[in-house]
Amino acid sequence: MLPLLLISTVPAFTLLLVAPATKPCCKLARELGLLVLLLATELLRHATTAGRRLRGRGREPERSATTMPATPRPRPAALAAPGEAEAEATPAAAGLPLLDLPELALDRVLEELSPASLAAMACVCAALRDRCSADALWERHLRAKWGRVLGATARKEWEAELGARVSRASAPRPPRRRSWVDSLACAWPFSWIACRWLKGDATPAPAAVAAEPAPAPAPAAPPTNTVAAWYRALECGEFWFPAQVYNREQDGHVGFVLSCYDAHLRYDRRTDTFTARYPPHGRKPAKEEAGVQWSRIRAPPVGTPAHELHASECLEALRPGDHFEIQWRKNKDFPYGWWYGVVGHQAPCNPNEHLCRCHQDDTIVLEFQHYAPGSRWRQTSVSRKDHRETGDETDGFYGGIRKLQTKDEISTWRRFWPVDVLN
Repeated sequence: MLPLLLISTVPAFTLLLVAPATKPCCKLARELGLLVLLLATELLRHATTAGRRLRGRGREPERSATTMPATPRPRPAALAAPGEAEAEATPAAAGLPLLDLPELALDRVLEELSPASLAAMACVCAALRDRCSADALWERHLRAKWGRVLGATARKEWEAELGARVSRASAPRPPRRRSWVDSLACAWPFSWIACRWLKGDATPAPAAVAAEPAPAPAPAAPPTNTVAAWYRALECGEFWFPAQVYNREQDGHVGFVLSCYDAHLRYDRRTDTFTARYPPHGRKPAKEEAGVQWSRIRAPPVGTPAHELHASECLEALRPGDHFEIQWRKNKDFPYGWWYGVVGHQAPCNPNEHLCRCHQDDTIVLEFQHYAPGSRWRQTSVSRKDHRETGDETDGFYGGIRKLQTKDEISTWRRFWPVDVLN
């Protein structure tokens, strides 16, 4: 009877729904028609579920009257064959729960897992989720893969990102505009229909909930303030971290050879490369470079921002032959970049190490040997006693100096040495 009533009233309600909504009376008629259609649909679903429940109750006596087949009893171990006894004992031995292992053994097992396996293990249960999200496990993976490109600045920016997320989550949302449907839902006898109307059919009806088992809740994600969450944000490219890039724009710009500039980078795990976003240069907009390899990235060795002068603390110790990095920028609106060079000798100096007195001079000669002799970029000099930013708009401005202390730093710079000498 109910399906026939629904079929007979559908054409009339369809005409109401397609009526123009320019007049208030037509708009009200359309909303009322849609509400009646929703009510009829829910009543039909409720009647169908109740009928299935009644039919299921009528079949229960028939099922209880039928005899269940007896399950075969296992034979005693003395009567069983040797092969069968081993087969029966093997699953019991293999079914040892992982959480029943001693603490040290379980920690050792989790330490051997890869990051992907560790993340999958965290989805098994709540106990393993807590263990697999421990900072001690993920710190090792973070150092192994990201330690060479992450510095103290990256951690500070990640903590600032977490604070911004908390602020956005706790910010008050604008109040929802109350309509006549909200008022109707307060007194409507079928509150579950009102929930479907207001929530976009996201809440199932009580009859459906009783008839169908509820799905198991999804495992909760690790807290955002853990190392596991930081690793995931880096791996999925959700966090732009600060670092420095050697030879920026190397595909089409030879003017950045043997330089290292600050940038924010995002990882692309499909290509195992990075996208670098450089700060704007003066009035020029920020540039992005895709396909940056791991070998071209380093963590900032000092905490000096790109627009500030680095304090040179190594001037007294510089000798001819020492390797250094120096800040340089084209004009005062540009950020600094770090450029590689070698300390040279004074013009009248004897380069013999026993006769050289350049380390006693107040002037330090800085050479950039990847430029040809005679080039204006080949050589410059700075004051050993009172060095500050020097230069002009033509040759650029030289800033702070940092002496390279390790062979690894020097070999990294030498790896980017150009094939041809620059002019």
